[in-house]
Amino acid sequence: MVADVRRAVSFYRDVCGFASVMALRDDGKTIDQAPVDGADYVFVIMSREGVEVMVQEEKNLRSELEGEAKTRPAGLSCTYYVEVEDVDAFHAWMSARSAQWVRSAPRTSWYGMREFTVADPDGNVLMFAESVRV
Repeated sequence: MVADVRRAVSFYRDVCGFASVMALRDDGKTIDQAPVDGADYVFVIMSREGVEVMVQEEKNLRSELEGEAKTRPAGLSCTYYVEVEDVDAFHAWMSARSAQWVRSAPRTSWYGMREFTVADPDGNVLMFAESVRV
């Protein structure tokens, strides 16, 4: 759930290297492969190396929800864990593109993963990692 679909698309495209697969305009009917200048969107699917991210505008998503989920404040509710090859190179690439979103340097965990974290403009946490021998 995001406050601004265009801002989220810019982050995932420009900072994380994702590409648009499908973008649904705010009329709920018109589908574009990628966002078009001047159009408003409520839902976009983006992909990078087999990982898909779906971003949906908050008001639009809430209209589809029921019960407590419809009114619960938005915020951190999960972490996206994405395995990549050469996490150190990926960290350097992301840091060079937009270091403001990178929240940690790569570190090797006790469970054998080398990983770093990023926060998107809506506060969602992404952890990029690769398996290493410890």
